[in-house]
Amino acid sequence: MDSPRLSRRAVLRGAALGLGAAAFGPLATHTAAAQAAPPGGKTAIVVGSGFGGAVAALRLGMAGIETTVLERGRRWPIDPAGNTFATLDAPDGRASWLHDRPYINPLTQLQPIQRYVGVVDEVRGNGINSVYGAGVGGGSLVFGTYTPQPRRRDFEQVFPRQIDYGELDRVYYPRARASLGTSPLPADLLAHPAYKGARAWLADVADYGGQPSFHDFCVDWDLVRAELAGTRRASVTVGEGPYGINSGAKNSVDHNYLPRAEATGNVTVLPLHEVVEIRETQGRSGFEVTVKRIDEYGTVLEHKRLVADYLFMAAGSFYTSALLVTAKAKGALPRLNEHVGKGFGNNGDFLISRTLTHREYGAKQAGPGVAALYDDDTPDGTVAMSWQAAPFPEIAGGNTSTNLIQLITAERGSIDYNPALGRAELNYPHGEADSDVDARGRRFAGRFHDRADVAHGYPANGIPVYPRLAGFGSAATFHGLGGMVMGRACSYEGRVAGYDNMYVVDGSLIPGSTALVNPSLTITAVAERCMDHFLAANG
Repeated sequence: MDSPRLSRRAVLRGAALGLGAAAFGPLATHTAAAQAAPPGGKTAIVVGSGFGGAVAALRLGMAGIETTVLERGRRWPIDPAGNTFATLDAPDGRASWLHDRPYINPLTQLQPIQRYVGVVDEVRGNGINSVYGAGVGGGSLVFGTYTPQPRRRDFEQVFPRQIDYGELDRVYYPRARASLGTSPLPADLLAHPAYKGARAWLADVADYGGQPSFHDFCVDWDLVRAELAGTRRASVTVGEGPYGINSGAKNSVDHNYLPRAEATGNVTVLPLHEVVEIRETQGRSGFEVTVKRIDEYGTVLEHKRLVADYLFMAAGSFYTSALLVTAKAKGALPRLNEHVGKGFGNNGDFLISRTLTHREYGAKQAGPGVAALYDDDTPDGTVAMSWQAAPFPEIAGGNTSTNLIQLITAERGSIDYNPALGRAELNYPHGEADSDVDARGRRFAGRFHDRADVAHGYPANGIPVYPRLAGFGSAATFHGLGGMVMGRACSYEGRVAGYDNMYVVDGSLIPGSTALVNPSLTITAVAERCMDHFLAANG
């Protein structure tokens, strides 16, 4: 696929985003999944196509329920030539959702790009920025492929007792792993010269006095081997990932759950359909969903209104919460309770870069990672730390390591409707000076430096860098969670309080943390559990 070309016409078309529904005439009304539902048949709408939405689509389709999946982004089929996605060092319009600058890489974030329906969307909040995927596959397109299962001891600190870890461990985590196709970094790849960064991280863990906790990644390792053999474009093996993997090695849900859902014949995925309003239907049990259909430059082509019996929210922690907070504020969903929008957490994420390390990590680091370090003996409580492969310029990258520290914290924010702005916004009232995450993250970064570097005679090496102004620390997160938290805004099975036929199946259901691990596997497993309960009650 050629990258989108910058043109004055495209910019002018993008300006149409601000036009209201009246500019396009009356709304077209459709029954979800079909122009006319089968007599007596039930219909469902799934808003979003990431981990939770893909699970919902598959299970609804298998149950024979006519289902429409609404996704604001486009499809991203893997191009055999290896040019599906932008790259971190050469971003273009494919990198960012309708923005004129790329996110993620601080070295390129001032570079102008064309406004296009790219894969990464950054919600700029008050106190924190939260990053989401856009496209068929949602967050699975842009996540780092980390799929660890949390330890029981950590899980039970965060999740309510009504969520049985034993059941997840027996049933839902294995189902999620099998469906996503997860596995640990193979021994032959760890031994490969390209993976010196992974081996350097394991040596740092040993110097710290810890034991590595090896875990799964959502990666097709045969395609990674093909990258190393030169028959696929180098992607995983040079630290790419946040904008997508051009070799196709990332097992995003558009490679597994969603094709299976569509193969049932009961599921229709509608790309470039952005939900703008949700309301109760009048005179019947169900929902009306207003959607704007856009082109790849954000131009609004038409507005449509879809109607369905069941609604499954899976647009990500911010967007699911924002749509429902807005609907409550405007009276479109008046039965939502007072917990809607509350309990947003950043999963305890604290990002650091370690510079001038005494070990050679390499510049274009093969990844995506290898193992986590758990420290259960810090004065601040248990902390986890992982290494993330990244591409660096040769002049600076050989001795640079990117690490994510994760901790369990009660620090939370909210998604609130702002009537002055006419939209919802993310509020996180924890600045760098008073943030529990930042304070504890800094202390652990210093502890790691002291034990892994200074204690071994390298006092000037491994210096941790974590300023918020540069995007480190807790300034931003890929792992925003909460807003429609189980046991508060929703039941423990995802049913939205006040509405028997509305469910939440994405990260907004999670109570702000997935207990020292990346959320993808847990979101998938919890969504599977929610769908089992839904189908048991509505079969």
